[in-house]
Amino acid sequence: TTLRKRQDQNKSVSSTTMVLSTANLTVDMDIDTKQQFINDIIAECKSVLEENPGNRCAKYCLEYLNSEEGKNLDSKDVVTFYKCIKTGLENPDSSLGCYAMTPLDYSKFGGFFDKVIRDYHGDESGDKKHITDWNVDDAEDYDVKKLGQDELSMRVRVGRNLIGFNLPGEMDKDER
Repeated sequence: TTLRKRQDQNKSVSSTTMVLSTANLTVDMDIDTKQQFINDIIAECKSVLEENPGNRCAKYCLEYLNSEEGKNLDSKDVVTFYKCIKTGLENPDSSLGCYAMTPLDYSKFGGFFDKVIRDYHGDESGDKKHITDWNVDDAEDYDVKKLGQDELSMRVRVGRNLIGFNLPGEMDKDER
């Protein structure tokens, strides 16, 4: 089987969760091995959702693998898709836990990522549009002290990549 047990370090010693392993899988696996791997992913998602119904990764993975798009994944795509969802299954209390490995994953697995992203941003209809406007030409003074506030500390995290480089989850040591 492609499943192995792992002790959940955040719970009691008797509690275990199933974690899928890709160690014995190859992109040219036969159809039976591929189907067993998909069945194992589905079983793991159901297990995660029993105790963590807010885990978007597991929730939408179940929907995706039962959709036409999910059913038509080839072996290579199944392994890549698993890499995208692995963190969400290994950390069942995560509310998100899925990460594209390359920018193409957002379109290749669009039926999955689109639902996760819309749910995360509270946009089930798809009507919301993100507009970024960095134009400060018409800006007034942004000195917060003049607004009667103390100085602020802000951290901006950007999770984008450059063309030709993988996203962090798929980067090798040389790319980092």
